[in-house]
Amino acid sequence: MPFLGQKITPPYVSAYVLLDGADIAVLHLILGVPADEVRMGMRVKAVWKPEEEWKYSLENIDHFAPTGEPDADFETYQHHL
Repeated sequence: MPFLGQKITPPYVSAYVLLDGADIAVLHLILGVPADEVRMGMRVKAVWKPEEEWKYSLENIDHFAPTGEPDADFETYQHHL
C-alpha cells in the first residue's frame, strides 16, 4: 500500500530477521527476491550501505537479501514466533 514519503516502490517485504545466535529479531527490508517468494526460515545476508554513509545504527544495513542457502530448520526459530 503506497504512503506519503515512501522511498521504495511496492511490492516489497518488511520482515523480522533473526540473526544466527541472536535472541531478538530486527525488523528490516528483504529485497532481491519477489515478495511472494519470501518465507519463514529463508537464509538472508546483510547488504551494507557504502561505509562513508555509516552511522551508529542499524541503518548501516540497506536491506537483507537471500543467500541461496537451504532454509533454517523450523526448530531453530520456532520459539521466536
